[in-house]
Amino acid sequence: MKAKNYFRSVFFFPIFLGVFFGLCDIFGGLIFAVSVISDVDITTTAVVGVESNKDKERSESKVDSDNKSDNKSDKKSDKKSVGDIVVNSEIESGVGGDKSDKGDGGVKSVLDLGSVWLFVYYTNKGHDGLFYAWSNDGLLWRPIREGKPVLKPEVGEDPKNRLMRAPSICRGLDGTYHMVWAIARESRSIGYASSRDMINWSKQKLIPVMEHEKNARNAWDPELFYDNRSKRFYIIWASTVMGSFKETAGSSESDFNHRLYYATTENFNDFTKAALFWNPDHNVMDPLLIEDKSGEESRRYLLFYKDETLKPTPKKNLLLATGAMPTGPFNVQKVVSHTDWVQGPSVLKIGGEWYLYYDCYGKRHFGAVKSSDLNNWTNITEKLCFPTNARQGTIIEIDKEILKKLQELK
Repeated sequence: MKAKNYFRSVFFFPIFLGVFFGLCDIFGGLIFAVSVISDVDITTTAVVGVESNKDKERSESKVDSDNKSDNKSDKKSDKKSVGDIVVNSEIESGVGGDKSDKGDGGVKSVLDLGSVWLFVYYTNKGHDGLFYAWSNDGLLWRPIREGKPVLKPEVGEDPKNRLMRAPSICRGLDGTYHMVWAIARESRSIGYASSRDMINWSKQKLIPVMEHEKNARNAWDPELFYDNRSKRFYIIWASTVMGSFKETAGSSESDFNHRLYYATTENFNDFTKAALFWNPDHNVMDPLLIEDKSGEESRRYLLFYKDETLKPTPKKNLLLATGAMPTGPFNVQKVVSHTDWVQGPSVLKIGGEWYLYYDCYGKRHFGAVKSSDLNNWTNITEKLCFPTNARQGTIIEIDKEILKKLQELK
């Protein structure tokens, strides 16, 4: 009996040891594997973090093409962004004139720049106030004050719903910047303020451009233009006057049936009586009037505007008309925007080419085309980089010293 027990001990003991050490190896291997996997996960996370930063600089040109109205356009954009800048395309390092290695937006190198432009705009529906962005190449637009507003709306019949929508700025011969904007969806007055440095603004006031016309529903998206010949400022805006232009009644949302009206002033205290400015025989808004001195003619005026027609066939695009006088008569050229459902034209001339920018509000990004002859236009939307949530406004050239002060705003 003892012999059998001894035999069993001798026989099973090596097996027991083999199983024991085998299990130890297995557990050790598992522990090692877990540690390796953890290291791999950490490394992978770090790499993904680097790639995601790169992705922020890449293009995402696809947007929600089903957003076809101003109300729907308030949905969040699916654009990727770099900080507070919406990226329409891949922007290479150095584009936009930022010569600073510390990412300060070029504050230290502002005085070394060539031409400098300021984009003055609103966000969302216009309740947030006035915003700035700057550029020295017309493609990359960097937000001022980290994308925070520089001025709040203070005028309007309803204090809770005051707007500073579609700001338009024009500089007078004395260097003063004058600004007008829409204060409400249905108001017969517009807002006005002035500034010498684009930082300190005068007290805001109302200009009652259509208060005399009791059938007028609104004074919408005004535009400023200074005429060197008459030494007067032109204020041009869109209004629906109920009972007028019955041939196009019902052609737009909410029974709006806009035509363009205007008044002139020398001092923004005394104004001429409002008069019809432009009737292209369809619903129209968003005027932009500029003087073209580059052609063979001594003077030519360019009028960019929006066809606001919704019914029976939507238009919602931008057209160009030309005239020999600021008030026309104007000859319609053709549609110049690369797509429809756009608004708020702004124009720059860079290196002999015209750059036309506009708010693609249905898709929540900015678009642009350029032309050397005002006839053939090339889509350059994929090259643009605008601040997040930017809506229509004005682009003006500013002094480098002013930009430097704006860059230092807190």
